[in-house]
Amino acid sequence: MRTLILFCCFCYTHLQSLAQPIESALLHKLYSAKTSVNQVFSPELTNLFPSVVSRSYADNKQYLIKTSTHLYLGIDGTGQLFELYEVSPGIIDAKRVDSTIYAGNNFCAATFSIDTAVFSLGGYGFWKTNGTLKQYNFYSREWDVVPLQEERPSIFCQKPSGVYWKGDFNEAKKIEDMNTAFAPSFYWVDAENKLFYAGVQHLINQSVSDSVLAFKAQYNASLSVLDLSTKRWTVLGDILNYGWHYTVHLPWGLLVVESPESIYFTDFKNNRLLYCKEDKLPQYRKFFRNRVPDLFFYTAGYIYFGEVAVNSFDSIAVSKDDFEERNAPLFSTSKKNAISNLLDTHVGYALLLVLLIGTVVSVAYLTRKKRLNAVTDELSRSASLPAQMPLADRVGILNQMERQLILYLYEQSLKGKRINVEAVNKLSGVAMKNEPIRRRTRSELINAVNDKWLIIAGTRERFVFSEKSDFDGRTREYFINEKLLSSALLKQVIELIK
Repeated sequence: MRTLILFCCFCYTHLQSLAQPIESALLHKLYSAKTSVNQVFSPELTNLFPSVVSRSYADNKQYLIKTSTHLYLGIDGTGQLFELYEVSPGIIDAKRVDSTIYAGNNFCAATFSIDTAVFSLGGYGFWKTNGTLKQYNFYSREWDVVPLQEERPSIFCQKPSGVYWKGDFNEAKKIEDMNTAFAPSFYWVDAENKLFYAGVQHLINQSVSDSVLAFKAQYNASLSVLDLSTKRWTVLGDILNYGWHYTVHLPWGLLVVESPESIYFTDFKNNRLLYCKEDKLPQYRKFFRNRVPDLFFYTAGYIYFGEVAVNSFDSIAVSKDDFEERNAPLFSTSKKNAISNLLDTHVGYALLLVLLIGTVVSVAYLTRKKRLNAVTDELSRSASLPAQMPLADRVGILNQMERQLILYLYEQSLKGKRINVEAVNKLSGVAMKNEPIRRRTRSELINAVNDKWLIIAGTRERFVFSEKSDFDGRTREYFINEKLLSSALLKQVIELIK
């Protein structure tokens, strides 16, 4: 009986602790901001306020939205919204303010605020991405769809991601066919002019299919801007390079923390990258020290970051004077995009008419010229991308997770062993997730390695094979193509990865 009483007391105490508000200096700093915050990033934030949020969504990523008047907590993949308020200085609690029903089609949507309004764009669910713009209605307590003249489907998972291409972007058109384990979060909101800039869009359209089968996600490397006033998308051009650990929304652009030695911010309006001055770099290295922050944001001249669970935070002073011009453009406007944007105006239609007349007059000449140069063009097209670039640059398209998988596969294959799905799950960081997530992430990772090997090697040889396990036919095992295992190229790639 005494044991039962002690157990009940423990359970009651534990439940009481779960029901308590959160003491967090970092949340207090965000809550007390006098103005709206451009965008709050919460890459690893989960399970805040467990007594208020349904246990069904305990593993869902959570995000924070700071408008000019309120601070809100949202649950990724749902329409649920909670208002955060201070019980006392530094003590934050939450209450649900929406009345929406779980939708499941907006995982990794871009959620942002302008003044007192809250918006959500895109997201993934039901086997495909969408390009829907939604605005939260504080009266009906639901999300209203805002009609756009055109939808641009994409997802914006807040994870370190992207592919960094060091060569000429004109030689990297196959970047749109590449795959990464996570979707990028490359977007920025110009709240003053009500513009939403979206780059590196991640498109998935699986339809209803067996998720065990491999599918190819598409990455669109173009930069587009949505005018929230006119509801019109405009293509600006092709992004020249991207790849990052952290992105933080500043009032004047997107801060990209690419590495401890490379920090810059994107000036979307003037098409340029401004790099951090060398004497200012040390302060940004705080991002790479100690524990990984689960929350970071900019307000009033500082970037604040830390961990809500352990009530810790740090800050970095940020000013436009910390950055300098290095003649580095953000994007390259292609002829196709330039013509497309020109047609948005009446002048564009008049010019198009002139171009059509000129085309008709010169069609005979162009046809003859094409015939004469057919052989030359064919030879030019046959040149492969890998043959034009150093091996080190080609290997540079692999992200850290893909490199780890290749090294582990190589080590095991040399021993005549294969790796099982559990090992791949651990490498990709989803071992504790549910089976659909593990299966999808595993498939994307293997596909990414195989797709990028085509570019690295310049051949059609598949790099990773999988077969049913001899011990359990319900699971699969992975191994490197035996034809490649002893090749000199693979040995060079392994050395570069190490």
